[in-house]
Amino acid sequence: MKSTVFKIAFLLGGVLLSQGLRAGEEGSFDLLGESGMTALRSEAIRNWEKGRISDAYKKLGVMAAEQPYEAQHRLALGLCLRRQKRYAEAMESYREAKDLGGPKGLIALLEAEIHAVSNERDQVFSCLRRAARGGRNIIKDVQELPALSPYGSDTGFVQLALQLESFELPGARGRDPFSDPFPLLSPANPESERKAPEAEAAGSRDLEVEALSRFRTLAERVHSAYSAGDEVGLTEAWSGIERLSLKEDNIVLARHRRQYRDIRSGLQRLEGKLDSILLRHHYQQAVSGLSAMQTRFDLGDYAGIEQLNGAVVASCRKLRSLSSDYAPVAVELVRRGGELVRRTAIRREFERRRPAVNGILVGEGQGLAVVDGRPVRPGERISDFRLLEVSSDRVKFAYKGEEIPVLLVGNRNTK
Repeated sequence: MKSTVFKIAFLLGGVLLSQGLRAGEEGSFDLLGESGMTALRSEAIRNWEKGRISDAYKKLGVMAAEQPYEAQHRLALGLCLRRQKRYAEAMESYREAKDLGGPKGLIALLEAEIHAVSNERDQVFSCLRRAARGGRNIIKDVQELPALSPYGSDTGFVQLALQLESFELPGARGRDPFSDPFPLLSPANPESERKAPEAEAAGSRDLEVEALSRFRTLAERVHSAYSAGDEVGLTEAWSGIERLSLKEDNIVLARHRRQYRDIRSGLQRLEGKLDSILLRHHYQQAVSGLSAMQTRFDLGDYAGIEQLNGAVVASCRKLRSLSSDYAPVAVELVRRGGELVRRTAIRREFERRRPAVNGILVGEGQGLAVVDGRPVRPGERISDFRLLEVSSDRVKFAYKGEEIPVLLVGNRNTK
């Protein structure tokens, strides 16, 4: 994980310091007020940035002692312990933060990470379920936390994501697991960033007008495409409405809410008629995405397979939401995509670890390859790899259940 991510994560422990704390020298702290609070927070962050986690932990311990009911101090202490790989103590701090009203989704994610370190699969899934229901994008989070990344290709995990209403696509814009999960001002210069209430209200109105305009335009495209029998145009416009994610509860002004209800009412009259079209579209999208994954896998082009799988999962989720009859189909498509992701991970690991093929000898028999400087015949092992075949332009290895060809070009070998 990049150091900047950890820097952002550490800010969680210092952003919400209450008034009444003063920092002294050599860890001696007295009640002083806002200036002392700011100095203490700055010193703790400086220690974090320079990797002096023990010093940062001590300062946070003083904060927690002075303000024992402040959840964010406990969470920041847990992040320090996490950095030191003191996972049992970190888990205790996370739970204390949760009991004090800390962010349940983020804490559940951090708990999942600790269970993953201990290979406790059931507990990992339980925590990830709570993280998703607490607002986390668990697909994205799992990709960004190394301890959890193996679960991203687990079929059980993908099916879990399918079942959750809060599931989002990987790659969607969002926060990483530690970036500003609270609606707080930056600690650097909060007053300069605070907008006047009038400016905030004007900004909200402008955003609502823009969102409603887009919503109205997309709805008109749906009606027009339906009348013209244009299934492609209809599904594109409907997908645009889904991406817009405009909800009545998020609209502030009463007149805008009335406009939204009028537009939505017109769409609802069409929704039953659109089901068969949308089912066909999402099924075709899922099958097409799975086919693209298979093609890339067969060519050894592994870039983007996880993203394609995310799109397949999203299409399957929509299939299930439109018709329970499609649930078995959706589960099977998700299973196949998850299997390709799992196999891709193995092949990528093979590429990082694979032995060097220094030469081959092909005769009337099975042939022989010089691997890492020693002769190896088909069926023999070298480290974690077993040589399966030797031919004039390639060799084939077995690794973790995968049969992986290595093409030979001149004196070099490529996948």
